Amino acid sequence: MLRDALSTPTRTDDAAGVLVVGTVLTLLTWTVVPAWLLVSLLFPPLFVLAPVVFAPPLVLRGYFVRVVAGGLAAADEPIPHGGAPSFVRWGGLYRDGLKSVLLSACYLLPLAVLVGAGTLAGAFVSLGRVDLSPVAEGIDGGGTVGSGSVGSEVVGSEVVGVGAVGIAPADAVVAVLGGFVGVLALGYLVAFAYLRPAALALFASSGRLRDGLRPGRVLAVAASGDYAAGWVLAAVTLLTGYALAAPFVPLLVGIGVVFATRLVVHALYGHGAADAIARLDGDAPTRTRVQATHTADSTHTADSAHTDDSMGSGDEPVAAATGGRRGRPSTDEPPPAVQTGRSVPRTATDVLAAAAAREAAQKAERGRVAPGRGRAARDRSESEPDEVADEGDDASGSAGFDWGPSTEEPRR
Repeated sequence: MLRDALSTPTRTDDAAGVLVVGTVLTLLTWTVVPAWLLVSLLFPPLFVLAPVVFAPPLVLRGYFVRVVAGGLAAADEPIPHGGAPSFVRWGGLYRDGLKSVLLSACYLLPLAVLVGAGTLAGAFVSLGRVDLSPVAEGIDGGGTVGSGSVGSEVVGSEVVGVGAVGIAPADAVVAVLGGFVGVLALGYLVAFAYLRPAALALFASSGRLRDGLRPGRVLAVAASGDYAAGWVLAAVTLLTGYALAAPFVPLLVGIGVVFATRLVVHALYGHGAADAIARLDGDAPTRTRVQATHTADSTHTADSAHTDDSMGSGDEPVAAATGGRRGRPSTDEPPPAVQTGRSVPRTATDVLAAAAAREAAQKAERGRVAPGRGRAARDRSESEPDEVADEGDDASGSAGFDWGPSTEEPRR
């Protein structure tokens, strides 16, 4: 699993292009977005540029969804051959990135409600809208708050005694509640970090956001041993990659390392969740999008003829691979191999050669007959006269065609 994931960035024909584009998008995410937020606070009308400014991070998120889908498909192959997908179909990447953000927002919503409620309660106490003196006195039991012989007498909600460690009862209750909320928030973040990749893999598997929001399926994937191993490897890879990249970020080399690290991490998510999703689906058609996307984005296409055949044959699902909605093919973008220039014929000779090779393959396929009949078929074809041979002499070259009434005068 780890070896296959580590080779994902290099196991592609356009590895340099993927690395350059990913590095540029990461750099724009780190620089343009914060600068835009700062300037927009001073000049609010700039908020209308949000769809454009957030394009780099959204495209990156969508690309990583595609990487997870590739990891899911590669896990089913005895010898994984697909590497990192190409940066093609940018509209689809943008939409998948937006869905990825919505997925994270849905899972972080309970945490936001918890923190918001705790903050609101603390604000009410600080403003004196809520009197916690009875609660504090019940907890203290003797009217003092402190430890040992050092304490302070409490009157109402104020500390009136002397003591180096005296604490107002309201503040003590707020501190306890704040610590409790903090522990809950930390635990929720840990659970989110573990469950979110499982939800992302379910979304990448089918292309439907609702599949990533089904708690039962998410927990089933997260409970599998392969996913746990993949998640641990991804966490170690992420920490190691970021530690190695940090000193080189000012030189821009580190940004490329960060992108490559995230690519490997998402490939590990796909490899780890593949078996669990397969068991849930029972190899059902919900995995069609994964296989089709992996086929369409494969970087080992030899020529344009092969690309056209593989994407247009009835044996492989192509609807989801074209980025259409609800399985409908999209016609607004050419295939990935054409966009990256890996299999576009450069001359007319290449086109003719590909057509001749395809025609020869078709003839060879038609020429395959049952054993014992091949020689007889060849002898019969050689003994039959040529159907296109001339059946008679025709000096004028007009045999079999009526030229209409003659305009020549009869000879006398």
